[in-house]
Amino acid sequence: MPPPTPPERRFNFLAWLRNSFLTGVALVLPFVVTAWLIWMVVTFIDTRVEPLVPPEIAFLKSFPGGGLLLAIAALTLVGALAGNLVGRWIVGTADAGIANLPLVRTIYGGAKQIFKQVAAPERTSFKQAVLVEFPQPGSYAIGFITNEDTGEIAQEIGADLVAVYVPQAPIPTSGFLLYLPRSTLRPLAIPPDEALKRVISLGIIRQEGGATGK
Repeated sequence: MPPPTPPERRFNFLAWLRNSFLTGVALVLPFVVTAWLIWMVVTFIDTRVEPLVPPEIAFLKSFPGGGLLLAIAALTLVGALAGNLVGRWIVGTADAGIANLPLVRTIYGGAKQIFKQVAAPERTSFKQAVLVEFPQPGSYAIGFITNEDTGEIAQEIGADLVAVYVPQAPIPTSGFLLYLPRSTLRPLAIPPDEALKRVISLGIIRQEGGATGK
């Protein structure tokens, strides 16, 4: 006896329309958001740099991004000058002066570390991505080992502690600094930058250029 023929599926125009729209949104919106953020940054820099543009190069004001180009050129020049003997002396003198200002030195020191991280990502402070039980036993969060030399803190409780930064999703610039026993950490096989993508994407991204998988 032949098997029963499965019923034919009727074309649902409304379902097709909805799915097509959602697919279009998922494909286009990332480009729109990226372009909008870039435009906001360029406009923000332009409006603050253009008043400083001397009359000799006033043509930079005639097109969007002129102020940004001037800022990039100025920062590149400063970076080049800081590489010679005189530049290093100026930077060192400024650092020493700021180090004597109680409140300013805290802000300056934190900002300096952050921007050094941006300028040289290969020297990341995140040594390894790990899983830690946080905020309670039985639940796990992605953390990053930031310092393994914690003797000045570990000696207080007599344990081998490791400094672990647990970022908050989706904005990893805020989070929690935890000192945890090394034995409680579960190392991840992925590098820190890939683990950070999972935090920012709320766990959606699984691999480079990928999204949710099966």
